[in-house]
Amino acid sequence: MPTEEKTPFDRRYIYIVLFVLISIPLLYPLNLPIPISPMSQDVWDATVALSPGDIVVHSFDFGPSTLPENEPQCSSHLFHCRELGLRVVAVAFWAAGGPLAHDIISEIYGEGYENTAAYGTEIVYIGYIPGAEVGMQTFGDSTWDAKGTDHYGTSLPDLALMQEVRSVADVTLWAEWTSGTPGEQQVIQFIQGRHQGENTDWPLVRGEHLLPIVAGSTAVSVPGMMPFYSAGQLVGILNGLAGAGEYEKLVNDVYPQYPYEQGPGLDAQSVAHILVILFVVIGNITWAISKSGGGKSS
Repeated sequence: MPTEEKTPFDRRYIYIVLFVLISIPLLYPLNLPIPISPMSQDVWDATVALSPGDIVVHSFDFGPSTLPENEPQCSSHLFHCRELGLRVVAVAFWAAGGPLAHDIISEIYGEGYENTAAYGTEIVYIGYIPGAEVGMQTFGDSTWDAKGTDHYGTSLPDLALMQEVRSVADVTLWAEWTSGTPGEQQVIQFIQGRHQGENTDWPLVRGEHLLPIVAGSTAVSVPGMMPFYSAGQLVGILNGLAGAGEYEKLVNDVYPQYPYEQGPGLDAQSVAHILVILFVVIGNITWAISKSGGGKSS
């Protein structure tokens, strides 16, 4: 009868060590250097290449479960757009994204922004558009037909900014914040595949004149985005919490008033990765020593 192999120590100690080491940078940030990935840099470059007054669509297609990754991505980019003088049309093709988008926009533009002079000229929040891919295609073809009013009940034709945005062909950049479907692939298929966008000489798109798309997603979803990034259909990607932190750092370097909040989280993530590597190395060394002492591999 096979006997259970005994481990030299209780595995629960590993979790205790991990908890302690992760807690240290969260409580006392290490301020480790943050290298900026090419994908995050591309999002930045695509945004600063725009001119004041250009129109950017922000699509909030995620739910509460991925808020820790998606919120800092879209918040930092939305702040960047505001500081650059870009005009924003915000939508959500996820029902859960509707109230989340309102909170995030309110944080950047101020509570009660929908009652300010900037609303309708610099920022419009259309809100949730039902229908998933069908709603997305309808919005791309005719913004007024996708939903007659904004999130606050104002008729879209009554908003000065929406008078300039009759279809997605009138916008310059699409920013997709996603954690599932509909997400970036549906934007590529039902929006980019049907509309070139106003900026038809976009310098960062490799291939035909396409509506430029930048995206932010959970880290687990980014590998599936890479073929679209390589093809130029996505001009930049913010990769999970790391991408959010990188973009926050880029924004904070230029606009110090924007808080760089992801630093401690990235410090903790780096410490955890180093610890895992050390455990793997120690485990392999221990295994090699035990076999060299006369043990027989099973």
